Amino acid sequence: MDRCINARLVKLTKIEAAKLHIESAIWLWFVSGDIVSVQTLAAAAHRILRELAVLSEASAWPITSAYIAPCPEKNDTEQSGDPVSFFRHSKKHDTYEVSEQWTELNLFNAVMAYGNLASDPSGSALMSTFVLRVGVERQDLFVPDVFSLLEKRISKTFNLERLERLSRMDFLKDFLGFLEPAG
Repeated sequence: MDRCINARLVKLTKIEAAKLHIESAIWLWFVSGDIVSVQTLAAAAHRILRELAVLSEASAWPITSAYIAPCPEKNDTEQSGDPVSFFRHSKKHDTYEVSEQWTELNLFNAVMAYGNLASDPSGSALMSTFVLRVGVERQDLFVPDVFSLLEKRISKTFNLERLERLSRMDFLKDFLGFLEPAG
């Protein structure tokens, strides 16, 4: 018997691949908290977006001073090094401390870079929901009153106190509404 696998090929561009990495990372961030997968998917998206920015001679990384607060003085806590290198070459160390905050910021940055490079800068509903949730969870990272503008523009149902009380999953359900069981 001749066994042959007829490969089904999927054709996509680099920007589409970056979007898939970002959306997979966001989904995992919302539903499972698998920080290692989120980190590696965000890093993969970063690599693609960096390459695309160089190829198109564009600036992938937006000026975030409009919404991200300046970093405070450097913290004395030592970082464990580059997570991408650790996950790729795990022979170097026995353990690694993954920073959830830096992982979220890397993913946030990838979403913003995607918006700068993609033909449709709005990204996706999932990306927008992630950006909003990070803003709700990590208000300390953003400039003061960044959400007051959102509260005025989105709708009367936008209520920061209510959003803060929601779990990530409930937040996702609230904003995207497609996670309800059928039937």
